[in-house]
Amino acid sequence: MLVAPQNRPTDAAQKAADVAAPPPTASGPSAEPPSQAGQGANAAGGRARRGLPSHVRASADDMTPDERAEFQKKFAEKLKPAVERWWAVYAGHSPFRPEDVTADKLRERIFPGSPAQGYGFVINGTTLCIEDNRGLVYVQYIMSPGARQLGQLPKGPAPPAEVSISREEIMRLVKADSGRDFPPNQVAITPTSWSSAMNGGVEVEVGEGVYEKYTPLPEYSMVFGPDGNLACYLRGITPNPPSGRRH
Repeated sequence: MLVAPQNRPTDAAQKAADVAAPPPTASGPSAEPPSQAGQGANAAGGRARRGLPSHVRASADDMTPDERAEFQKKFAEKLKPAVERWWAVYAGHSPFRPEDVTADKLRERIFPGSPAQGYGFVINGTTLCIEDNRGLVYVQYIMSPGARQLGQLPKGPAPPAEVSISREEIMRLVKADSGRDFPPNQVAITPTSWSSAMNGGVEVEVGEGVYEKYTPLPEYSMVFGPDGNLACYLRGITPNPPSGRRH
């Protein structure tokens, strides 16, 4: 849970490491002791009976020819357009360009086969997750290599650099992304130099109670690096777009 600003980057960095990590080399029944394999099979059967996916994550390398063909079609018709819509909002602040996002960059599927599933890509070291939540397709998560600085302490007594993005620009981006006007007291902006080695960036939390001691999960959680580009992006809400628009 994103309770305190100093805890969020660490959790997000761990998630990025998990997504970017190579898939395990062992597979099949021989990858685990027979007792554990049996337990896994029973658990998978129980999940299937309840209409839940049998796997939390599935490597892109393990897709069948039919699954790969289905993914290629979905990528062209839904996933890539979602990236292009997102980039139209964050152009000038994105760690990648839409043309960098190609089907061959898929690393894994998250909750494959479920009504709400994700697709994890790695683009030049940046992790990108696209969510398909019952037909609503949108960019849900980004973590760039520059986010590593968020887990490091400042190395010297240099004064904090001027932040890389203004409050006005942040408010404009959030409105364009969400279609909502968040009041100023629901947008918390904190210089990253206060708690990390990232000097000149800003951490942004958007949602109700972001200035309270114990905050609920933010609707948006972002970090802009010293260059003004997004180092981290997490969309924690289910989009509710205007009629005719889907993110």
